[in-house]
Amino acid sequence: MPVPKSRKAAPFAWRPVAIYVAVVIVAGAGLVIWDRAYVSRQTFPDLLRTQPEVVAKNMVENVVGPGTVQTPVTLDRKTETVTLTVRDVVTDKGKTTAQKQELLTGEGRQAVESILGVVTFKHIVLKLVKDGKVLATVRGEPGKTPQTEFAPDLK
Repeated sequence: MPVPKSRKAAPFAWRPVAIYVAVVIVAGAGLVIWDRAYVSRQTFPDLLRTQPEVVAKNMVENVVGPGTVQTPVTLDRKTETVTLTVRDVVTDKGKTTAQKQELLTGEGRQAVESILGVVTFKHIVLKLVKDGKVLATVRGEPGKTPQTEFAPDLK
């Protein structure tokens, strides 16, 4: 015996409304994604192409601290080498030579790797200085672990 249908009529057809809402949500999300992608393509790559040394300086200051990169940051476009002089902020007189070496290595390595994560240079030379004296020089290349050379009094 068939079950009789309800005699109440639906107040409106819900399926077309649900389809319309879904289309509007998908279209809106697509426009937001497109807009953000467009804006990011317009600003950051232009800065990378025109002033990679500024990006490198900002990346180092994000790691070491604001105002620690001393000017000028030099970029040799032929050899694709960027050279930065950074004021050391991790060593002090109470540390042993081994502790200073470890701290300088970590500070320099993090700074070099942060640059290589964003801008591709063939060589990065990062000089860590304190009171006008170079304590360590960290050299980095893409795909290699940064190498640290210490000043003679830290060996």
